[in-house]
Amino acid sequence: MKLKRTHLLALGVLIITVALYAIGIEEISTIAGRMTLSGLVLLTALQLFTLLLTAYIWFFLLRQKSDSVRLFPVFLISMAGVFVESITPSVKIGGETMKIYLMKQETGLSYSELAAVAIVSKFYYFLPFLAISLVTLGLAFTSITLPGVVYLAFAGVLLLTLLFPLFFRYQRKDAGSPGTPVSGISTGSIPVFTKLSSCWRRAAGFIGEAADESRHLLKDSKKHVALFLLALVVWVFYPVKVYIVSLLLGYEISIPVIIIATFTAYLVSMVPLLPGGLVTFEGTMVLVLVSGGLLLPEAFSIAILSRVITFWIPLLLSAGVTFYLFSTRTITPAPDI
Repeated sequence: MKLKRTHLLALGVLIITVALYAIGIEEISTIAGRMTLSGLVLLTALQLFTLLLTAYIWFFLLRQKSDSVRLFPVFLISMAGVFVESITPSVKIGGETMKIYLMKQETGLSYSELAAVAIVSKFYYFLPFLAISLVTLGLAFTSITLPGVVYLAFAGVLLLTLLFPLFFRYQRKDAGSPGTPVSGISTGSIPVFTKLSSCWRRAAGFIGEAADESRHLLKDSKKHVALFLLALVVWVFYPVKVYIVSLLLGYEISIPVIIIATFTAYLVSMVPLLPGGLVTFEGTMVLVLVSGGLLLPEAFSIAILSRVITFWIPLLLSAGVTFYLFSTRTITPAPDI
């Protein structure tokens, strides 16, 4: 599995490298070279602040379960989740398993409690993104012709987000005892059905417990607003970083074009093809920026540097954090992430 992820990551890098040479690596290097060290430090600090806010959503929810939870360990574990998410084509949910596993070691909370925290945090992560994406598509409708995959990706995110309320409403039923009929089939005398029935009861019981915990987390309506606003700020920072990159490279791009380029790129990057949305993110952003009036090397330079800030630097930092966590704790890697 790890080898496959590495291959996919390498494939994404290879495609981007080929595109770099095809478009003109000398011209792109000249444009990208306008980025100053202070600008790079500023943008990296902004990205780290964004990641800290994302971790704070977990911290905010975990504090409802345990007063002993501290922000810094939650941030480190959240970074380990970023690492897994960055090397997995997984609609931004690949790192949740890692976070749940490490949070179990850190907090001692049950897996159902931590699964509830993961699901609620992800719901409030997607909710403002969905709202912003809807506004983005409205902005683009009258100004830029978007490829159909953007609308398909939006439909996918919409469908995914609608599944969360269904989960929150899930009610646990009596699990019954071995041999209880499943779908009208008596399983008591057939070993394979008995085993399947047992697995189903355990899974249904776990889902029911996690749904109960989720409803408990969402009891206070004021917390809904706080979680939404926190996630909204996280998402708002992404076009801000792209805008700063464009300014530092010498381009004054209109705010609507920056918004459309950023959020359509994130929409398409959620299609689980390559780790971290490699290639699809860059391709979509370049397409929108060129439609907005930039030349191809200029658009590609902005897309590449934006990804350096929001993907490659976090990937390297999170890899270091993950190595630190696994080398300093008496824990073993999760069996299947």
